[in-house]
Amino acid sequence: MIRKRNIIQKQILILSFLLTSFFLLTCTKTKRTTIYRDTWGIPHIYADSETDLAFAFGYAQAEDRLDQMLKFYRYAEGTMAEAFGEDYVEIDYIQRAWKHKEISQEKFSTLSKHVQEITKYFVAGIKQYMKEHPGKIPEWAPEIQNWHPVAWSRAFIWDWPLGQAMRDLRRGLRKIEEPHHSNQWVVAADRTATGVPIALIDPHLSFETTGHFCEARLHSGDMQVCGMCVVGTPFVGLGHNEHISWAATTGGPDCADVYELEINPNNSLQYKYDGEWRDITSEEIIIRVKKDDGFSEVKKTVERCHYGPIAERRGNKAFAIKCAYENEIGLAEQFLKINKAKNLKDFKKALSMCQMMPQNTMFACVNGDIYYARTGRVPIRPDGFDWDYPVPGNTSNSEWQGIHPHDELLQITNPECGFMQNCNISPGTMMPNSPFTEDKYPEYIYNDSQNRSNTRGRSAIRLLSAEENLTVERAKQIALDTSVDGFEIWQTALINIYELNAQSNKDLQEAVELIREWNGRLDADNLSAPLFRFWRRECSKQGVFISRNKNGEIKEISEQNQEKMLIALQRAKSYLTSKFGSYQVPWGTTVRLKREEKTWPVSGGTFGNGISVLRAAGGRLSEDTGVTTVNRGQSCCMVVELSDPIQSFSILPWGESDDPDSPHFIDQAEKLFSKSKFKSTFFQKEELLKNLESEKNILIPDVEIN
Repeated sequence: MIRKRNIIQKQILILSFLLTSFFLLTCTKTKRTTIYRDTWGIPHIYADSETDLAFAFGYAQAEDRLDQMLKFYRYAEGTMAEAFGEDYVEIDYIQRAWKHKEISQEKFSTLSKHVQEITKYFVAGIKQYMKEHPGKIPEWAPEIQNWHPVAWSRAFIWDWPLGQAMRDLRRGLRKIEEPHHSNQWVVAADRTATGVPIALIDPHLSFETTGHFCEARLHSGDMQVCGMCVVGTPFVGLGHNEHISWAATTGGPDCADVYELEINPNNSLQYKYDGEWRDITSEEIIIRVKKDDGFSEVKKTVERCHYGPIAERRGNKAFAIKCAYENEIGLAEQFLKINKAKNLKDFKKALSMCQMMPQNTMFACVNGDIYYARTGRVPIRPDGFDWDYPVPGNTSNSEWQGIHPHDELLQITNPECGFMQNCNISPGTMMPNSPFTEDKYPEYIYNDSQNRSNTRGRSAIRLLSAEENLTVERAKQIALDTSVDGFEIWQTALINIYELNAQSNKDLQEAVELIREWNGRLDADNLSAPLFRFWRRECSKQGVFISRNKNGEIKEISEQNQEKMLIALQRAKSYLTSKFGSYQVPWGTTVRLKREEKTWPVSGGTFGNGISVLRAAGGRLSEDTGVTTVNRGQSCCMVVELSDPIQSFSILPWGESDDPDSPHFIDQAEKLFSKSKFKSTFFQKEELLKNLESEKNILIPDVEIN
C-alpha cells in the first residue's frame, strides 16, 4: 500500500511539473527552436515561424562567425579604422560618404512589417548568443542595432554600381578590370539524364572578406530554403528552395553614372546647371583611428551636389557620381520573396523590385522552366549622351527619367538550345546562336560587346554543348573542370618553333617534351602545368602573344618572337628549378590552399595569360617561394538537381566555422575543396537525421517590434 501511494505521489509530482512548465511557457510566450547541425557543422533550423527561424539563424551565425559579422557591421557604418587602424580610413570614408548607416536608420520603418520583424529577431538571436558567451565578444565589437543587417546589405552591393561609375570616370586613363568573377549555368530537362533541370551556382569572391559565405538550411512553413548566405544577413543569397534554384554572376546593365560639373571660376563651391550657379554642399566627416597608444582623428570632407557625392576634381571640373541605389534599402524584401518563390512568376515578381546589384541571374524550376535575366536598378537615360563616359552635368537634358521596369531588361525563358551559361561574359556568347544582339536593346541595358567571351565562358560552352544526357555526377565534374581553353595553340606553336631551332637549343628538349605531353589540365598532380604557366608568364613579360586574323586563323609568329618564346621557356625552367629544385613539379606544389598554418594542394587556377579554368582558384604568387596561396575563387560552389524532391551538393573552401578549435574550421578544405569533391547538403530531413552531428534547443523570447 505504501509503495502504491509513493508511485501515485511521484506521478502527481511529474504531472504538476509538466503542467507548471507548460503554464510558464504559455504565460511568458517563450518558444523553443532546434538548431540541428550535420556532420559538416552546417546549421539546419526547423522553426514554427519565420521570426523564430530568424532568431535561431542569427544565433547560429554568431556561433560560427561572430567576429566576421561584427566586422561587416563596422564596415557598413564606416568605423573600421576605429577598431583596426589607419589602413581602413579610406574604406570608412567611402561608406560614410554613401550614408549606409543614416539611410538604413531613417528608412528601416519603411520596410514591410514582416521584414522588420525578421530583421529584429535575427539581431536578437545574435545578441542572445553574445549574452550567453561574453568571452567570445571581441573588445572592438560595436553595439548591434536592428538596422545593421540592412546597412550591411547596402554596403555589400555597393562595389558593383560604384565600380561601374569609377570605370566611367577612369575609362581611357587606364585598363578597366571586372571587380568580381563567377560561373553559373543551367541545363534544361530535355538535356539531362533524369529529365529535370540541373543548375550550377558558383560565385568567385575572396575567401577572406565579403565572399567568406556561410551555409544554412532554413525551414519554416513555406520558407524551405538551402544555400549560401552573406554573413550578417538573415536570408539565403544564392541557392534553392523546394521549387526553384537561383544564381548570379557579375555583369549586368549600367546602374550608375558620372556627371561632369562646370565649376564657377569665382567660387569653387558652385557648379553650373541650366545657366545658373548651384551650391555644392560640404560635410566634414571625422574618422576615429586606432593607434598603438590610443586614438587619433582624421577629418575628411564629402562634397555633394544634387547628383550625389563628388568623387574627384580636375582643374575647373568636378565629377559627381549618381547611383540608382542611393536611397534604396529593399534588398532584404527582395530576397525574402526570392527565398519563398514557387515558380517563375514569383521569381520575376521578386526581381521586379529592382533592388539587386547589376547581375546576370539564372533560374531553374522543378516544373522544367529555366530563365535568365540581366537584372539591376537601371535608370531610363535620355538619348544623345555616351553613358560609358562622364556626361555633361550642366544641363537638365542629361537627367535620368525614371527606372526601367524589369520587363524592359534583357531576359529569356527556355532557350531553344536547352542550356545557358554566364561566366562573366556577354549575353551574345551565353549559348550557341544567342538571340541577344546589341541592336535590340539600349546600349546601357545590353552594356557589353556582343562577341565578348573569356576562357571560362568558352570552356563552359564547349563542355555543355557536348552533353545531351547530363548526369549530376558529370555536372559536378564540369563545375570543377580544370581544362585550359586554347592551350593547344601555344603548345603546337612551341613544338613547331623548337623543331626549327632544335640544334641550338638542345638543353630545352626535355622541357619541350614536358609541354608536348601536357593534357591541358591544371590537376594537382600534373607535372607539365607549372612549366606551361610560367612559360606563358615569361612570354607575356616579353610582349609575345599569339593572335588570330579576322578569319580566326593564327597569325604568323615573327622570327624575333619565336626566339623570345624559347628564351621564355628557358627562364621558366630556371625559375621553377630555383624555387623547387626541379622544373618538373606537381601543380599542387605550386598552388596551395591555406588557412592559418595548414596548407593543401589545389587543382584549378585563375591567373593571367589565359590560365583561367572553370575550377577557379586564385591568389597572390610569392616570388620568394614560387607558391601561389589560394584565397579567392570558388567561394560557395553548389550543383542543384531540380528533382522532386530537390537534391543539391556544395563546397565551401575552408569550413563553416571560424573557430580554430572547431572540427569545422578546415574540414571542407582538407576533405573536399583540396580533393575536388562535393558534399550532399542533406536538404531533406530524413537525410539530415542520418548525418546528424548535434542538436541544440534554444529558447526564443518575445522581441520588441515597435
